[in-house]
Amino acid sequence: MSDEVFSFAAESAQQGSENGNGWKILSVEDDATYQASLLHNLRGITVDDSPVNVLTASSAAMAASVLSEHPDIALVLVDVVMEEDDAGLTLVRSIRDVLGNSAMRVILLTGQPGMAPRKEVMEQYDINEYWNKSDLTREKLHSVVRSNLRTWQYMDNLNHARKGLQVIIDASRNLYSKQDLAGFAEAVLSSIGKVIDAEGGGIVCSSSSFGADQFEVIAGSGRFSKLNGKTLTSDHLAKYHATLQQAKASKEHQFEAEYTVLYFETAHIDGYQYLVVVDGQVKPSEHQIYMLQVFSENIRTGFANVALINRVSMVAYFDEYLGVFNRNGLLREIGSMSLPERQRSVLMLVSIRRYPDMMIAFGESYCRNLLMRFMEGLNDVIPDYTCFAVVSSGVFGIVLDKTLVPEPGVMEMAAERTLSIADIEHHLLLSFCRADLSMMAELPAQEILQLAEASLVYANEKNISYTEYKDDYRIQIRDRTLLLQKVQQALLNRSLTIMLQPKVDMLSNEVVGFESLVRIFDEHGVMIPPLDFIPLAEASGLITLIDQQVLGMSLEAIQTLSSHGYALPVSFNASAKDLFNRNYSKAIFSVVTNKLVVPELLDIEITESEMIADFEKFDVLLKQFIALGMGVSIDDFGTGYSSLSRITNLSATTLKIDKSFVQGLGGSESALHVVQMICRIGERFGYKIVAEGVETEQQRDILLKAGCRVAQGYLYARPMPLDQVLEWLQKQHETAE
Repeated sequence: MSDEVFSFAAESAQQGSENGNGWKILSVEDDATYQASLLHNLRGITVDDSPVNVLTASSAAMAASVLSEHPDIALVLVDVVMEEDDAGLTLVRSIRDVLGNSAMRVILLTGQPGMAPRKEVMEQYDINEYWNKSDLTREKLHSVVRSNLRTWQYMDNLNHARKGLQVIIDASRNLYSKQDLAGFAEAVLSSIGKVIDAEGGGIVCSSSSFGADQFEVIAGSGRFSKLNGKTLTSDHLAKYHATLQQAKASKEHQFEAEYTVLYFETAHIDGYQYLVVVDGQVKPSEHQIYMLQVFSENIRTGFANVALINRVSMVAYFDEYLGVFNRNGLLREIGSMSLPERQRSVLMLVSIRRYPDMMIAFGESYCRNLLMRFMEGLNDVIPDYTCFAVVSSGVFGIVLDKTLVPEPGVMEMAAERTLSIADIEHHLLLSFCRADLSMMAELPAQEILQLAEASLVYANEKNISYTEYKDDYRIQIRDRTLLLQKVQQALLNRSLTIMLQPKVDMLSNEVVGFESLVRIFDEHGVMIPPLDFIPLAEASGLITLIDQQVLGMSLEAIQTLSSHGYALPVSFNASAKDLFNRNYSKAIFSVVTNKLVVPELLDIEITESEMIADFEKFDVLLKQFIALGMGVSIDDFGTGYSSLSRITNLSATTLKIDKSFVQGLGGSESALHVVQMICRIGERFGYKIVAEGVETEQQRDILLKAGCRVAQGYLYARPMPLDQVLEWLQKQHETAE
């Protein structure tokens, strides 16, 4: 017989013996004679002073109909073999799996001992007992029925308690305010009322001070409902006062003749204690007290859960010190906004420039006070808002109606503020970024905030006091993301390549070295401009991986050039991250110590700005490279604002004149003066000088006159792949001859 033979109706709200209707048993038996015998033997039986009502069905299909009409049946006596050999088991399977009733007690009966189900079948379908009909005497039948009905009552009460509390927990899972606690307390009163049949109502009150006699009423029901929100005193509950005091003193539940007082506390979480008073009109039975004690453990857990949820929610969504939303709170608020709300709202980001430096200088506690004062002042600029949050260190986010956003001029005027903390004046420079949510109405909150932050970073970098998010910024972000993916793919495929640009003695036209320049080509063979992907690689942390591959290819190029008779140095670029990466510097030392390359053919280039930013660390490492015989070139010299004391003690062998100065030659006196100064520095302190970006003969002549002999640039050769370099060198050699 298939499972589909049974079609159950929806459960009703009947409570069986609990509402005075007595117990219900269903006997499913196709043997009319045995059915009549069962009815006769069960006639007049009572369990705990309640009568037993026996319903009958002569087939499994008829039993399904009866079960649908009477969901409060406590016990089913099922004949194993009826219209089909497995009809009884199929009915049991439907009770457990289709109705989902795990509390109903199931006893299998058979007149054929050989048809007994296997042990695993009994366990699978939660069959409680199995009896041969011939063994089930009247006395045994009564004993079996009574024990199973009592077991069902316990299980049924537990199920009701568990289901009720689960509803409470589910309802309060995402709640964290006092109102949510009140909702939980109301559910507790309702659930307790069902457990002990309390009709008089009750209250739940709380106190944050264990020594206080007054409790705040957070929920009331029945005749106590008017006490909601009030402070409870002994005058309000004179009848219960002594028991309340006893519960507080003993920290235990108290069960009286007409009412019950339950005690709970969450001292380990938030220092609160709770008293629950339930007026039941009559004293609860021992069974009800037991059930209430069991249920109270769930209530205790529930109070703890609410307290923990409240605590976790505060930590998750609020700044602990400033008392406003944190980043997660802002994201949640934006995420919960409807489309119309987003259409009319604006996200304003406000940052305090150089705030991390202030943290280092003054400490966290001091800066916290500074932020508090700053927030107060910010309210003068943007007084009306929907949400105020701390987004990150020194950055605030404000959501407000676009009609309430101050004019750009107002915010630009407010971009310089002076605050006094402990008699110390602080002059703060601010950056404002306006992001209209209507431009990003369909985007997730996380992406909205990230786009606004990217606009704010741009404003900070440019020292702009006010900027606005533009609708095309997403396209720029997308393009950068796609470009970053191409860079990552090139790294994975090891499809990076290098081009070598010659360095030429401008007097003799002899090649004196090369610079190794990284190149990436897309899937169509089009070169991606280095100015596009290099900054992106630096920002994403991929630059070291790129430079490691470039180092390897540069070493191969040196070896190839040497094998063809061209022992010429090749310079390669290295970032600060590269040099501070132990594996990178170790690889360079390893190449030299293992004599894979002559050290004089290695020349490492680092920008002046990076070197000056951390001079002491660079100085030690670069001196080690120079001691090995390697060259060290300071790239873009003249743009990094080196102090005179640094210039006299640079750990370098070569200074490279930045192409911005070279391109200005012939039209800018300032550029000429800078070039002349660099050449004099090189002559005075023994540095070689190389000019970058030489493209015209005029530039060459001016450089030679200033004292610079070596140059690289389009005037001599463009960057070339290694095979073309070899051909070019051959032609240069032939021309020289």
